[in-house]
Amino acid sequence: MLAIVKSGAIESTGTLGQLFPNTSFPGGVAPNDFKTAEGIEEVVEGEQKDVVYYDVSIGSIAIVGGKPTQQYTNTARNLATLKSERTARVKEQANEQLSKTDWMVIRKAERDVAIPDATATYRSAVVTECARLETAIDGAADVEALITVMNAQNWPETD
Repeated sequence: MLAIVKSGAIESTGTLGQLFPNTSFPGGVAPNDFKTAEGIEEVVEGEQKDVVYYDVSIGSIAIVGGKPTQQYTNTARNLATLKSERTARVKEQANEQLSKTDWMVIRKAERDVAIPDATATYRSAVVTECARLETAIDGAADVEALITVMNAQNWPETD
């Protein structure tokens, strides 16, 4: 996306072909001297937050910091809904990790075969991390705090 900027204001936006329909350029690329003379600048992307946590809608193109910038409206999703979704996801992750060694727990219950210490330690660490995350998610005061919690997951490594 390009913008024609003159005297610090955007006159129009579009592709090169849309802005100059009666002009052809070798390889479809305008020479730099033409771009400079016509005030053609690339439109840069504004802040677009994570769509897991925000409803993002496209806004206008405006001059920001001297550059034509595509703006976005980032509206935080409902915190209670996000907390519920993230808690469910954390539980799914824990279940996925525990399911790999569930057979050892069943074997112990059915035939009294010992669970290796490393496996018991690993399973305990998974349960502990899940509980820590659930508590931290519940305590998140806003969407940004929730993002911080989710970015700080510390699941144990498998052997």
